[in-house]
Amino acid sequence: MRIGFAAIPYDKKLLPVTSKTSAGQSMDRLVTVARYVNSLGIDFYRIPANISPHESVESLEAARDKAAMLGRLFKELDIRTCFHVTYYCILNTPKPEVLDNAIKELHCLQLYDDYAGGGNHIEIHAGGVYGDRTSSMERFIRNVLELEEPVFKMLRLENEEHAGKLGTVDELLHINRETGIPLLFDVAHYRVNPMERGLPPREIVSSFLDTWNGASTSPVLHYSTIRGRDGTHLPVDPADFWDYVDQLSGLDFDVMLETKEKERDVLKVKACRDEKYRQGVL
Repeated sequence: MRIGFAAIPYDKKLLPVTSKTSAGQSMDRLVTVARYVNSLGIDFYRIPANISPHESVESLEAARDKAAMLGRLFKELDIRTCFHVTYYCILNTPKPEVLDNAIKELHCLQLYDDYAGGGNHIEIHAGGVYGDRTSSMERFIRNVLELEEPVFKMLRLENEEHAGKLGTVDELLHINRETGIPLLFDVAHYRVNPMERGLPPREIVSSFLDTWNGASTSPVLHYSTIRGRDGTHLPVDPADFWDYVDQLSGLDFDVMLETKEKERDVLKVKACRDEKYRQGVL
């Protein structure tokens, strides 16, 4: 099982991406991140979705060779990578201009993946309810089925933490039946969503993991240590993490930690696992 973190490392601050940053400059910074992640013994990393600022296809095309080099580097270092879309990528929006921008973002991520040699997936959410959960879900299904096939095949749909958005277990399982999009389970989202209840049973997680059968990448689970029902992310509690993962023994998945201290938390979790092995607990 790989355990990773997302975006900007906690202890390796990089220059922010701005409107003047090119895709090539973003990739130069990611080379630094890749080597840093590898130096820590971490083998899973989520690439920032703004790798091509303002979803510029032209900027990506100009950096095609750098993308290929970066993809090779991640593979040589045995670091699994993936994407999560930005907050503004809403595929069930009723506004055509918002949908166009969402599709443009997805296209840029797919284009990078193609240049980098493949192996990534794109994590998305179903979107808002816009006053009618059923019609909003139907609009999402219709819009994703109209995406270009290379983009569609990269999508992984994540459950939601807010009752005001689509993304309960039942809703996502329905979407999967209609589209075939693999489902990504977020433990914290399930726990804080008022339409769900408590810790997710093993069978729910298993039903999500099963949707990855035949997918181009292996299943991923998101995990966070949170404070109460408000969902505030805290530094990870390694003991709680392993207590929960132990309940999923026998299931095959990698874990993306979505926690405050990024790579520090990955190292804490791995150190706790090593200690459990020494004590004969695992």
